[in-house]
Amino acid sequence: MKLSRKLALAVLPLAAILAGCQSTGSSSSQAAAPAAQAQQIQVANVEVFAASDKVVKGYRAVKLNEKQTIYVANEPVFTRADLTAIEPVQDNQGRAFVRLQLNENGVKALNAVPANRGFVTVVGGQVASLSGVRDGNNFLFLTRDTQTAQAIVGAVTGQQPAAK
Repeated sequence: MKLSRKLALAVLPLAAILAGCQSTGSSSSQAAAPAAQAQQIQVANVEVFAASDKVVKGYRAVKLNEKQTIYVANEPVFTRADLTAIEPVQDNQGRAFVRLQLNENGVKALNAVPANRGFVTVVGGQVASLSGVRDGNNFLFLTRDTQTAQAIVGAVTGQQPAAK
C-alpha cells in the first residue's frame, strides 16, 4: 500500500508534464452540434507514450523523485483514435488491468516501439499507469484495483459502471 502512495506521489509531476502532450480538438468543434459537444466532454482521451529509464534522443527527461528519472517520448505511440475496444481484465494473480484492443494503425505503431522500451499511459490528461505490456493486437496497462480499471473504462467510453 505504501508503494502505491509513493508511486502516486511520484507520478503527479509526470502528469503535469505530460498534460502538455494531450491532443486537442480542432477549432471546428465550435460549430459542432450540442449533442456532439456533450459526447466529447463525457469521454476521456487515452494516450500511450514510449518511455525508458535510460536517455533516449528525442525523449524528454521526467524526474519521478530525487533518485529516479525516466525519459518519455514527446508524441504518443497511439491514442484513443486507434482503439477498437476497451475493457477491464484481471490476470490469474488477481492483478487488475485495462485492455486496449488496437486497430491496424495502433498495432503497427505499437510494434514499431523497440522491445526495450516501457510505456506511460495517460487517460484524460492524467497518468494512469507506468506499467504497460503488449499482447498481440492488445495493449494492457496495470491499475491499482478492479474499481480503478472499471472507472477508467467508464471514463473512456462515457459510460458509468453499474451500481452494486
